[in-house]
Amino acid sequence: MLYHYLTIAFRNIKRSKVHSIINILGLSLGIACFLLIALFVKDEWTFDTFHSKSDRIYRVWLNEDYGPDEQFFNTVTPLPMGPILLENFNEIEQEVRFNSFSSLVQVKDEKLTQNIAIAGEHFFEVFDFDFISGDRYQVLKKPDDAVITENIALQYFGSTDVLGKNLSIQISDEFRNYTIVAVTRNIPSNSSINYEILLSDLNYPMIYSERMLTSLAAWFNVIPETYVLVNPEADIKGLEKKLPNFFKNIFGEEFEGEYNVGFQPLTDIHLNTFFPEGIAPVNDPRYPRILASIAILLLLIGSINYVTLSIGGSMKRSKEVGIRKVSGAARLQLIRQFIGESLIITLISLFIGIILAFAALNTFNTLAGKSLTLEPNAFLFGLSGFLLLFLGLVAGSYPAFILSGFKPVSILKGKITTGDSKQNLRKVLVGMQILLSVFLVSSTLIMQKQLEFIRSKNLGYNKEQLVMVQLNTSPGNMTSRIKEGFSIAENFKTELLKHPEIISVSTSSHAFGVRGWTNLGYTDESGSYRTFNLNSVDADYISNLDIEMADGRSFDKNNPADLRRSIVVNEALVKEYGWESAMGKQLPGKNFQDHEIIGVVRDFNYNSLYTKIEPLVLAMDPSPILAGLENIGVSSSPVPKLMIRIQEGVIPQAIEKIELVWKSLAQDQEFSFSFVDESLAALYAQDQNLNKIVRVATLIAILISSLGLYALASLALQNRNKEISIRKVFGASQRSLMLLMSKDYILLVLICLVISIPFTIYLMNRWLQTFEYKVEITWDIFLLTGLIISVLAIVVISYHIVKNAYTSPTTTLKYD
Repeated sequence: MLYHYLTIAFRNIKRSKVHSIINILGLSLGIACFLLIALFVKDEWTFDTFHSKSDRIYRVWLNEDYGPDEQFFNTVTPLPMGPILLENFNEIEQEVRFNSFSSLVQVKDEKLTQNIAIAGEHFFEVFDFDFISGDRYQVLKKPDDAVITENIALQYFGSTDVLGKNLSIQISDEFRNYTIVAVTRNIPSNSSINYEILLSDLNYPMIYSERMLTSLAAWFNVIPETYVLVNPEADIKGLEKKLPNFFKNIFGEEFEGEYNVGFQPLTDIHLNTFFPEGIAPVNDPRYPRILASIAILLLLIGSINYVTLSIGGSMKRSKEVGIRKVSGAARLQLIRQFIGESLIITLISLFIGIILAFAALNTFNTLAGKSLTLEPNAFLFGLSGFLLLFLGLVAGSYPAFILSGFKPVSILKGKITTGDSKQNLRKVLVGMQILLSVFLVSSTLIMQKQLEFIRSKNLGYNKEQLVMVQLNTSPGNMTSRIKEGFSIAENFKTELLKHPEIISVSTSSHAFGVRGWTNLGYTDESGSYRTFNLNSVDADYISNLDIEMADGRSFDKNNPADLRRSIVVNEALVKEYGWESAMGKQLPGKNFQDHEIIGVVRDFNYNSLYTKIEPLVLAMDPSPILAGLENIGVSSSPVPKLMIRIQEGVIPQAIEKIELVWKSLAQDQEFSFSFVDESLAALYAQDQNLNKIVRVATLIAILISSLGLYALASLALQNRNKEISIRKVFGASQRSLMLLMSKDYILLVLICLVISIPFTIYLMNRWLQTFEYKVEITWDIFLLTGLIISVLAIVVISYHIVKNAYTSPTTTLKYD
């Protein structure tokens, strides 16, 4: 019986080659896209779940509330936070502090700038990172212990057999030797916690003062992320309720404000934008949801082709059903037959789809910015089994249950007709395909318009041909590192400007393309709490970046007052303070040292276009400003950077000269640089990647829909051959016939376009709301979308239209 079913199934596939190919190709493309996007979504939604205790690991957050406009919400915490929670609350089984900083690492005679992480001795008892060598329960017990990843071992030593070997790392103002006690596998891509070189937190006394580690003031300086492992029976909400009184006892009754501490689940970190970003990066949770929706849409579009063709081909097989029923076939047998055929086509499509997914994986990783792998594991087998059963049953349900229910007498007497209901159902299904394609096309055009707006928007400074080079200074407090960096920068400037490829050079504590400049807060003379950002710059900064002055003047390096007390502010700060003119004024705070505003720059987008331009102070010497502050937030390193503008057309030669100067002055330190325009583009990488994937998905959706239209036109026009021939006999022109046969499809496109517009506007407006500066959704986008889909529809069905329009009436009507 099974052999008989298979024989009939393959015979029908062979008999309708074109429709079978369309079915298989449409489903295969949909399945391939679904598998790839499912990998992406799984990777995003399973961040940090590879840790066996992930359901019991929490990150500590802190929210200090001192009244309106004076709230500080952080996911980095004071240094004493972890130890004191572990000591006082039985619900907490273990604590780990984790933070990182940039430092020089010396191996043999080479010095490289490397990101160094610091964690507690129980780090590998809480987190399950895989070991290549070493004992996870014995590492980080000594101050000179170092754990490195496989990549670092290969980079520095060419082998992972490195236990007992040494690394020299700059801590504070000297290089210290650390012994490698373990090598771990490279950190999984779906981990919020990342390190390459990991040291013990027993090094904290060498990096931070005693005041920062143990005094009362330490509770108001946030540095590491603190993770706690709670007991299986712990009540997290109950624990959080105990904490306000606990900290009130620490600070005393005279403490004014609220010191709120809570716990965020480890697996919640990656996709929860409610909490501020700490050391661990946070992604927008909408992106995996958007991609998951696109994957389902593509699979749906491919499935619709199958259902549409099944309905269209049902009449061709009605006589087969009638004859088989007369011969004694039961309805259940027919249902099995049609479901079996559907499963066979789905199985073939699934096999081809998996092959296509493997072939496109590297390209998809490039588009998505991921390092995903497609392996024969439980996830792939489970997903494949689901697709086989779901698609096979859904696509085969119509012929299985509808055709098998026809009465043999009615079928053989020719009383079963296509009927308006089937025609309407086919139109609805094809309309759904077109609707989804229209939505994807219009969404892609809107996204492209916004991203092009970001790329071309005048940011208020010249980002072209601008190279950034990070300087290295000795570890210390912020002020000393800034001063040392500017002193080093002057030597570089003198040497760099000797080369004609270099137009100008300036120095700045913060670089464009880096989220978060130094944020400062204080209470002004009227009692209002104010915040602004600070950037320490040299005298050439404003002119080098082509920033326009709105009032006053820029810095003058030959003016002693500018070197000591002058500041320049932006228009946003002037507006925030309600001044008509800022010239000659001081910031209204009683604790600031002597200073004077000498100029106002036009607002420029020093942060990303996701946020509005905030008040900014530029100073050659930040000391007078820093003296009057209550709060300092440093999200990116304030160590000075060289901003080098180079001649157009000589980029390789300029970089070569910059490297020569670096090697002559920085000696054995590693040389690295970045282009400012590329760093800015990286801020929008997630949106760019999403747009690339949506564009590709749109092209695939159009391709699948075009296949469906092609097949639908073939079926529809077969039923109108005689009508067309009779019209031609009565004198209808070829043009009128073309218009007659294509107008239904154009009308369908227009209806779908109108239906899609409100949904597109709603969903795209939600995406655009993430940008402070954005484009408007205009009607020309939808007109262009309608034109694109209409032209494609006409092109796709033109073959059948031309074939029918130019077929001789005698060929069609000779038997009538």
